Amino acid sequence: MKKPGMIIIVVSLVAAFTTCTSVQVTVPPAWVNNAQAVYPREVYVTGRGSGSVRQEAEEQALAAIALHFTREIEVLRSARTVLTERNGVFTGERIIEEKTLVESSTSLVAVRYAEDPWYNYATKTWETIAYIEREEGWLAYEPTAQRQAGIFLNLVKAAEEETEPFNAVLRYGTAMAYERGAEFNTVRNFAQVLHSTRANLLFAEADLALAGLLERQINAREKAVIFIECPVDHDRIVYQAMVTALGNAGFATESNRNTGTRCIVRVEEGRQVHDSGIIYYPSLTATISGSNGAIMSFRVTGGRAGAINPDLAKRRAYTSLAIALEGAFSSELQRWQSALVSN
Repeated sequence: MKKPGMIIIVVSLVAAFTTCTSVQVTVPPAWVNNAQAVYPREVYVTGRGSGSVRQEAEEQALAAIALHFTREIEVLRSARTVLTERNGVFTGERIIEEKTLVESSTSLVAVRYAEDPWYNYATKTWETIAYIEREEGWLAYEPTAQRQAGIFLNLVKAAEEETEPFNAVLRYGTAMAYERGAEFNTVRNFAQVLHSTRANLLFAEADLALAGLLERQINAREKAVIFIECPVDHDRIVYQAMVTALGNAGFATESNRNTGTRCIVRVEEGRQVHDSGIIYYPSLTATISGSNGAIMSFRVTGGRAGAINPDLAKRRAYTSLAIALEGAFSSELQRWQSALVSN
């Protein structure tokens, strides 16, 4: 025969089990089934995450927000053809840099988490929402956006105020390169995704300047036609190399001495006569000048060249010097361009 006390204990355990079961089937928060109803897209940027513990769910939700920005920025970048690099190709390094900058930008704004995270007993995981309130996020991100717009506009202003056309071409090129760079692009597009209305207002002047930047650089190039003078040469080998180097950099040349920009190339042959033949140690100094005097100057050294035949030795020397000139000019031009920006 069962004792009454045992019946009471069994009933109590059944009741307790029933109570625990009812707790486990709690109704999920409203955002679980309809996130947009609680966090409308026009007001919030959201990311959803899950994990075995609440912290893991929050980390996943934060990563989802960063991924949202990355994907939206890719869409904006594709839509704005002015942002494409040469041949429209973005390198792997550039994409990695942009991803890092997006993550950094996300950390600058106020990211919050749902006050009612949900433990899903069916999956034994925590679920939560990370969100950025757009107005609040903009207040935090606005200084970063202002800084990037300001840097770009200062570069454009410096180009517009430049009196030497040659330097103006380089300054406009610097502004265009900066605008195409990962940092400016990421900030510009992150701001657009975060709060398009405020971003359009803040970047309005920069966007307007960008629209006319290429045309302004072309106008500067038309004024920066360069006359080349090379008093010491051999069959115009060095002269043609200078024409090619300038042409590769986008500068036109002509034989008119009345051009405002000149390039004087002075060759030092370094000719030595030996019993075994003639040896040259050629070098040159190129100086580009404008209406206000010298703009940039650089020196190039060719390789040792020689031969028993005097004509062959000389041709080898000048060919070596021409190759060195064409190879060095782009880096020398970049060095001068960087110096302009620093000043």
